[in-house]
Amino acid sequence: MTMRVNIRRLTWFAAIALVSFLFWFSPILAPLKIFVVFIHETGHALATLLTGGRVLSMVVTPWQSGYVKPLGGNALIIASAGYVGSALFGGIMLSLSGRRQWTQRIFTTLAIVFGVVTLCFVRNLFGLIFGLGTTAIFGLLAYKRFPFAVYIVDILAVMSSMYALYDLTDFLWIGARTDAVILADITGVPAFIWALIWSAISLLVIYTAGKQALTRP
Repeated sequence: MTMRVNIRRLTWFAAIALVSFLFWFSPILAPLKIFVVFIHETGHALATLLTGGRVLSMVVTPWQSGYVKPLGGNALIIASAGYVGSALFGGIMLSLSGRRQWTQRIFTTLAIVFGVVTLCFVRNLFGLIFGLGTTAIFGLLAYKRFPFAVYIVDILAVMSSMYALYDLTDFLWIGARTDAVILADITGVPAFIWALIWSAISLLVIYTAGKQALTRP
């Protein structure tokens, strides 16, 4: 069966990626970046639990950063789970974003995830306000059928998938102490290599999920 690319959606996805990349350090994108940071830190928290550890606290700041304090667990998996988890999360959303019937289900799931993670793990005031506020917004989007909701899914999906690429720019341009640097300390493998690995995973996820979202019989 021949598959045709939806050029209109392809252009829209490309525009999201380009604008996000060019204005990543702009305060205009701060709320969206904090969302991605929240997903990123959730990846660390879940990896901690899945490898037998315990999450002491999770912090998300208004400066678009955050961290998780784990007790136990596999340090290598925990450190990798932030960017890999963000890419996989974005890929799943991206693959479903073209199906309008899934939009409200996506926001329902996001509302539940943000609510549970915030109440169970987040310990700073800003993180609590952001987490619960975002839960309320996603709950509203799940309850009401807004025509623009599908575009919000697209934006969140693309930004989450590309977060490892943004981390690479942080590492190269401003020398930020990213998870790549933390992994370098653990393994002895240069941080640049870890950043490239995460970028490759993100590109693979974007390609696979984007292909599914952009093609139709």
